[in-house]
Amino acid sequence: MQHAFFSTSLFCLLALSACSSAPLAPETPQAQTKLLHAKQACLSAYQTPQGLVPKRNMTNLMTCFAKVTQKYGPETYGAYEPIYEKGAAESVDAAKHLREGLFTPDQYKSEIELIREEEESAVMQKQAQTGLPAPPIVLPTPNKTSTP
Repeated sequence: MQHAFFSTSLFCLLALSACSSAPLAPETPQAQTKLLHAKQACLSAYQTPQGLVPKRNMTNLMTCFAKVTQKYGPETYGAYEPIYEKGAAESVDAAKHLREGLFTPDQYKSEIELIREEEESAVMQKQAQTGLPAPPIVLPTPNKTSTP
């Protein structure tokens, strides 16, 4: 009897949340862990044994980050996901500019910092509009400072 009541209550809660028009809040620590592990795998694939990411690998790394953000972002960031997906796409473009010689390594680093600042600003603006809790910050940690 309790099991049936719990199942019915759970179904009602799920149906109610599916019907509400409120944006989704950032999701669970499990989703954050999935995204972090995927980003760590990207980093491991493109860094040298010394823990650095060479200029020639930066586009591949940023593309990998963008793909995992697209895959795991919705369940990790909830309503904030489009902000992070946009930032990931801009990071890929910046890495392409680095590879093509349009950016120096310092210009590339500055561009990445600017993209992160724009993400942070967009998140704060969305948070002020929606009242949602802040999304998690999910960044892999390189063995050493990554440099192009």
